[in-house]
Amino acid sequence: MRSGAAAAKQSVQSRRLKRLEETHEIQTRVTHRRRKLLTRGGVLAGFGMAMGVYPVMGTIAPPMDGINNVAGIVRGEAPSTAHAILGDGPTLTASFLPLPSPDEQARAMAVNDRYVVSQYLPDCDPTVEATGGNGELNVEALCTLWGGIQLRADAAVALAELNHRFNLKFGRDMCIYEGYRSLSKQYETKRRRGFLAATPGTSVHGWGLAFDLCGGDDRGETKQWIEDNGAAWGWVNPHWAKTRKFEPWHFEYKPGTDAMDYYGSNGWEADGGGAVYDDTTPDTAPAPPKPATTTPPPTEPEPDPAPQPTAGTTAP
Repeated sequence: MRSGAAAAKQSVQSRRLKRLEETHEIQTRVTHRRRKLLTRGGVLAGFGMAMGVYPVMGTIAPPMDGINNVAGIVRGEAPSTAHAILGDGPTLTASFLPLPSPDEQARAMAVNDRYVVSQYLPDCDPTVEATGGNGELNVEALCTLWGGIQLRADAAVALAELNHRFNLKFGRDMCIYEGYRSLSKQYETKRRRGFLAATPGTSVHGWGLAFDLCGGDDRGETKQWIEDNGAAWGWVNPHWAKTRKFEPWHFEYKPGTDAMDYYGSNGWEADGGGAVYDDTTPDTAPAPPKPATTTPPPTEPEPDPAPQPTAGTTAP
């Protein structure tokens, strides 16, 4: 009997101890959680006070004597903590450099000694040197534009830039009838147009530096726009084409003709030519060496590769 009662009493005590241990563990866990929560809450509260109180105090609190003695602090201002500690730092002045407009970029291209490749004619390399005579330029120096028209590379790049602006304005490409003329083509043109065509071997077209408009672009609003804007890219309707021979469709790449001194000491005929070119702003840059094939004699014999003039036609 006694042993049974002792065993029962011991069992009750064991359960009581177990409950006490479990209760203690629960209290311990709760205490730890509360401590963690309080710790985190204290950190967050302190951070919040630092973020909220410091700016407010820096704004509304009157400056203290210690701050007033720091170099660079002026009474009545609201110095920041870093300013109070470090004093005045270097003063940075804001400056604004506006980006150039597309037209300004194009104008910069037009006055450079050499063009860069145009995004509107990416396969054309304007740095390729042109060799050969008038109407006999090397193929590498020519670039093909819309409609199969060819020009010397630098002139082609300039026209591509001008045409892009024309397209933005009128929603289409410029109507170009003709660009570079081979020597045989110059003889053919002379037979057809007579007085209006240049002596074969002297045409600006033969250097790949001229184009002729078509489709009504040589008059009206489009012609006026091309004349007003073309000079920014080097393209002009020359003086002779406005006076002694009216050719409003004919435009020349002036940087190219100026570099050759085409209307200067050479005294060449213009594409309608005979008289001396009258330019109020002649180019004074030294002229490059003159190609041997470009000086026309008073009576110019026809070169072998060119077709013979038809009967009744006087050779230039």
